[in-house]
Amino acid sequence: MARIVRLLIAGAATALAVPALAHAAERTLTFTTGPIAVEAYAVAQAPMFAESPKIDGYVTGMSAEVVDAAGRVQGRDKVMLHHIVFAKLGVPDYTCGGSTGERFFAEGEERLALSLPRGYGYPNKATDRWGVLYMLMNHKPKTLNGYIRYTVRYVSGEKLTPVKPIWLDVRNCSGPDPVFDVPGGGKRFSTFTETADFTMPESGRLVAGGGHLHGGGLRVELRNTTCDTKPFESRPTWGGAIPRPVLHEPGPTKMSAFTSVTGIPVAKGQKLRLAAVYDNGAPHTRAMGIMLLFLAPDAVTGCGPTPQLDIDLGRPSAPRRFSMPLPRAPKGAVSRATSTVVREFSYGTERVSLERGATFTWRFRGLLQHDVTVIGGPEGFSAPWTTTGVFKHRFTKPGTYRLFCSLHPTKMVQQITVR
Repeated sequence: MARIVRLLIAGAATALAVPALAHAAERTLTFTTGPIAVEAYAVAQAPMFAESPKIDGYVTGMSAEVVDAAGRVQGRDKVMLHHIVFAKLGVPDYTCGGSTGERFFAEGEERLALSLPRGYGYPNKATDRWGVLYMLMNHKPKTLNGYIRYTVRYVSGEKLTPVKPIWLDVRNCSGPDPVFDVPGGGKRFSTFTETADFTMPESGRLVAGGGHLHGGGLRVELRNTTCDTKPFESRPTWGGAIPRPVLHEPGPTKMSAFTSVTGIPVAKGQKLRLAAVYDNGAPHTRAMGIMLLFLAPDAVTGCGPTPQLDIDLGRPSAPRRFSMPLPRAPKGAVSRATSTVVREFSYGTERVSLERGATFTWRFRGLLQHDVTVIGGPEGFSAPWTTTGVFKHRFTKPGTYRLFCSLHPTKMVQQITVR
């Protein structure tokens, strides 16, 4: 994310020209990006500028969706909004620092809208500039244009209690693709957990928050390890139709969120721990564990009780078991090679047979970013997005591994059988 926002800043000559707003109370503002072309059965991701309110005020709510040129909302089976992240450019991020951008709103498949409790707002100046990092997926056999339309509930002309966004991520500050792999292969009801700690630089009260998980996720926990409390956990709701062809493991359709006028107390120096808990009965690759919280700075000392929270719960359930198919059958003769070249839209060898214990090597030699992602098999693993370099994996578990490039899932597939 840091590198992406630096590119946005470097390309900024002037702030976007948007007509000034008159002073008023809360209103709903609607903005739409320019067209984003998404190739057939492919993924599009990039940073871009995002229009913002051109009067001093406060953001009190926000949501986003993908629409077509006529403004019609695109369903998951057309141009899917896999995720978007909004950042205020040039402002240090609360947990990653620097001057690359403050992450203040994000949505994934779960469509977790921003909603602050009454009396609180995220401050915004008329001169502030926003950027957005998007990832869209096209489930149709032809190139489609999508537009990101986002609405902002905005208050001007009155004073609200300001909040700061706290982005917690089990792979925080690790670049534009903060993912991890759940290896799978565990017993029934076994779990796999990734954690990250953050020490609070100031005191205050957490007045809103919600989580983000991928396929196989069970919950995202927020703990205060200093006080030995677990004030909130965000739980997923599963269900809904699965778009075809399947370009990634389906994620939750909702994640629970909370608001609180009183707020969860946290004191300077206390340690917050984020834990992303996944089912480990099967592999779940390129997983995430994120929670976005909003802090109202306040004089808080010691460990206080968690107030009753207003929780938008949804219908939490266990993730359904899903066998992820390859979008197309691998081609070519079976090879006993132990390496392949990854170029534009192809693995040099699509069908491979290996002895147990063998190490296989992928050599990236393209101009575009690609990766290696296991979508099914005895063990999950993935390689990061890259244009050059080498990725190796030693296969210790026999069976059939189904792999693809997560950015070009129908063009780049591979099957490796380990004897």
